[in-house]
Order: sequence, then C-alpha cells, then structure tokens
Amino acid sequence: MNQSVRKNMIFCLLLGLSTFAAFWGVLQNDFINYDDLQYVTANQHVTSGLSKENVVWAFTSGHAANWHPVTWISHMVDVELFGMEPWGHHLLSLLFHITNACLLFLVLNTITGAFWRSALVAGFFALHPLRVESVAWVAERKDVLSTFFGMLTLLAYAGYVRRGGKWRYAVLCGCFALGLMSKPMLVTLPFVLLLLDYWPLRRFIPGESTRQQGLPRNGLPISRLLIEKVPLFALSVASGVVTLYVQAKGDALNSLEVTPLTLRVANALVAYVRYLGKAVCPQDLAVIYPLPRDIPLIQSVGCGMLLMLISFLAFAAAKRRPYLPVGWFWFLGTLVPVIGIVQVGLQSMADRYTYFPVIGLLVAIVWGVSDIATQRAFLRIPLIFAAAGLLVVYSIVTWRYVSCWQNSTTLFHHAIEATTDNYYAHFVYGNALYKDARFSDAIAQYAIASRLNPRFADVFIYMGVIYSKQGNQVEAVDHLNRALALKPASGFAHYNLGVALQAQGRIEEALTHYNEALRLDPDSMELHFNVGVALMDMGKYDEAIDNFSEALRIRPDFEQSRQYLQRCMQLKTSR
Repeated sequence: MNQSVRKNMIFCLLLGLSTFAAFWGVLQNDFINYDDLQYVTANQHVTSGLSKENVVWAFTSGHAANWHPVTWISHMVDVELFGMEPWGHHLLSLLFHITNACLLFLVLNTITGAFWRSALVAGFFALHPLRVESVAWVAERKDVLSTFFGMLTLLAYAGYVRRGGKWRYAVLCGCFALGLMSKPMLVTLPFVLLLLDYWPLRRFIPGESTRQQGLPRNGLPISRLLIEKVPLFALSVASGVVTLYVQAKGDALNSLEVTPLTLRVANALVAYVRYLGKAVCPQDLAVIYPLPRDIPLIQSVGCGMLLMLISFLAFAAAKRRPYLPVGWFWFLGTLVPVIGIVQVGLQSMADRYTYFPVIGLLVAIVWGVSDIATQRAFLRIPLIFAAAGLLVVYSIVTWRYVSCWQNSTTLFHHAIEATTDNYYAHFVYGNALYKDARFSDAIAQYAIASRLNPRFADVFIYMGVIYSKQGNQVEAVDHLNRALALKPASGFAHYNLGVALQAQGRIEEALTHYNEALRLDPDSMELHFNVGVALMDMGKYDEAIDNFSEALRIRPDFEQSRQYLQRCMQLKTSR
C-alpha cells in the first residue's frame, strides 16, 4: 500500500468517526409523522420487506407522487435487516452520509490533486447542520442515496476522462441512472460534468481551441463534450418526464392559480439568498419553511441583483480563479429542479435540497480562501485555526439539532419556534399531540393553523376527528362539512364524516359518504368494515357480508371483521 492510499484511508477513517460522533444521536430518534408514514411505517409494500411483488411495485408505482424505485427498495432492505426498529433505518442513512463525505473527498482529490482542500470541503459537507434533515429524516433516504450514486458517477467520470473506454462510460451511465432512480433531483448532473470539464479537468477553454492552449491529449472542443454527454442528457430528460407525470397524476403540482408565477419567481430569488445565508450561518433551521402569501418587490429585486452581482464576479474571476464560476454555477444549477418554479408541496425552501448543491459552494469558498492563505503567508495560521474552529462549531450545532428530530413532537415544536406563521408546522404538531391523546392541546394547535390559513382543509378534518372521538358529533359534523367544502375529493374527510353521522344514527347519510370514500380509496380495510357495520344495522346482510369479506381480503388478520362476518351470517340465517 503506497503512502498516498494510506493517507487517504486515514483521513476517511477520521472523517467517518467525526461524522458519526456529530450524528450519533439519530440512532435514538423515532420515525416522525411527516412523510415517514407513507414512505415506511404505513406503507404495506415497505413494511412487508423485500419480495418480488414489492420490487415490481417499486418500479411501477408513483406512490408519494414520485418515481424512485431504488429508494423504495432501500427502505425494504431496511425492514429485512432491522424490522421496524427506527434506529436501524437511521443507521443506514448515517452510513450513506459518511460514505458520501468520503467519496466527495476521493472525487475532489482525484481530479484536483489538492489533498487538504479536498479534505476541508468533505469535512464541511459532512458536519454542516444543513445535512441533518437529509440524515435524520428516514423519508429523506433518497437524498443520501441519490448523492451516493451521484458521487460514484463523478468518480466514474474521472476514470473515463483519464482512460476512456466504452465500459467505463457504461459504468458512468449506470451509476447516473441509479442516482436518478433514487431521486430525480440529479437531472442537472450532466451540466456539473461540463463544469468539471472546464475546471479542474481542463478539457476545454471557452472561445479558444485546445490546440492553441496546448491542453492534454484528451482536450476536446465544447461541441464534442456536449455530444459525449448526450446519453446522460437523455437519461435526465426521461427522468424529468416521468417525474412530472407522476407528480401531476398525484396532484402534487401546484397550479398557477394556487401559486402564481410571479410569486414562484420571487420566492426562487429569495430562496437562493436564504440558502446562501444558512450555508454560512445555519440558524433557525426547520423541517418546513412556509411559502409566504406574497413577497415584497424590493426584496425579490434586491435578491435578484445580488445573485447577478455574484455571477458577474464569478465570471470576471474565471481566468485566474476558475473554481469560482464552477462552484457558483454548480450551486445555482443543481438547485434549479427544486427552487420552486415548478412548485411541488407547501414549502418555500428546504434544508434537504442543499445536500448536493452546497458542494459547489464549498469548493468555491475553500479553494478561494486557500488561495488567499497561499498568497498571504501571514494569514495562513489564523485561517487554519478559523477553519478548525468553524468545523467544531458546525459539529456542535449539528449535534444539538439532531436532538430536535427525536420525535414528531420535538421536531415540530422546534419548527414553530424557528419560523413565523408556520401553519403547517402547527398542524403537524397538532397531529403529534393527537397521537399522544393530548386532544385539547391538539385542538389548540389546529385552531392556530386554521387562523393562519383558513382554507387549509386538513386541519378541519382532524378537528372533526377529535370532536367525534370526544363524543361531540355535532361539532365533528360541522368541521368535517367545512373541510369538504374546501376539499370535496378528500376520501379521509368523507370517511370521518360517515363515522360521525353513523354515531348519530344517521346511517343512510353515513353510507353516502362511506361509498364516496370507497370510490376514492377502494382498498381501505377500515372503510369496508364500517360500511359492513352500517349495512348490518340496516338489515342488509348480503351487502354487509360482502364488505366484511373484502375487509378480510385486504387484511386477513383483522379479527374484528371476522367476528362481525360470523355474526352477520348468523343474523341472516335466523332472519
């Protein structure tokens, strides 16, 4: 083993240990009630583990308004290895993060030959508090998994550039495809490869021929570099089309009536600047940042001008410091798919979106500061101590923020404290309190959420559910009707309104809502059971038997449905 390899291994070991120390608290954290339900804990295809049927489902399903079969399979592997113990799921995400940091170091060290600069970038990437969301949130396995394959893609590209070969290009395409099937945010990776062609690979210089510049033998004109990446661009386009299709089918895309284009553009400009701020000073981090109703024109214009100024300065410095435009446009470009022009969800921005893009920013900053230290020797020692101190500070903030992800209650309580007018945080915090049977506290949170956003239907649904559980069916029916006025296609609202009406003895009205809920969700075991009970009370035994049988087909171990089925058959016989 040569000295260089030994040096790399020692650094990766130290990086892994320090990252594990900063994030070890995730092993004590639970699943949370935000996306973990549909991704893992309430997803029968995942909780039943790895099987042929579940793998087929992973590749054919648009569940959760996404197509990422590799991510689904990774969750199934978690269940096979650890069952439903949350620590195991968290452990695998943490191991992926540690691996990503080590791969980042190896990629940068391979293509630049700058050991300490590459080590600093990897260290800041690994320990920065913005990484917590991607590591501590089980449902965000897709972040660490897609970046894992993204890093392998970059490593494979470095090998292809050095040695060529069709099989190396095939490996490159395979890694990229697996990354896209983990999270389609990687669609911009071919553009990153073009940036790396400019620096540090020096495969072309804009406006000048490679012959004039005396570049290495692998120097190519820009047209050739673009043609070379056509298969990668094709994979990106295919992934983008599939993603837009499943998101539209899953009603995840906000219409222009809901989120106007002017608001999207303004929020994108402001979000870029906010990402910059949190990358430097990671304070007031939260699991969700609400999308504002409007953004002052002066704020969005100011942010836009700042971004243009930084871009101009990066261009101006390109000749002497080519890493600046490469790092800056890596950051800008890889955030494009999630910056909000195509608005998906309720958030204005998200920490998890920075997982891959922030690498470009770190490269620009570390290389820039290192050049300053090289040119001004008297600054070298202070800058080294400053970098070490900043790594320690980031590690402490990361360790503390990890504890906020202990469970749903602690996470969303923190989100409420870290943000303002965050109606969705109040709503999900209310859900966590509801799960803990703290009904009065949950109602109080729902009331705040409804005041902040009177058109948010889900909050009225859950208020109705709690009132129904408390026996106040009049309030339950009122709130559920308000929810349906805002969201007529909510099967959950129809189901719970049916429950409240059935408790009042209004069986026929309850059946109307049950049937509508069944039309929207025909595979709901609870719905078939409740419909069976209602029909049995009405003396419609044949139809009741059909529904109890269907409930048992969906969930064979549902003993209560089996008991009701037997009782219904006895009543039918004795009639």
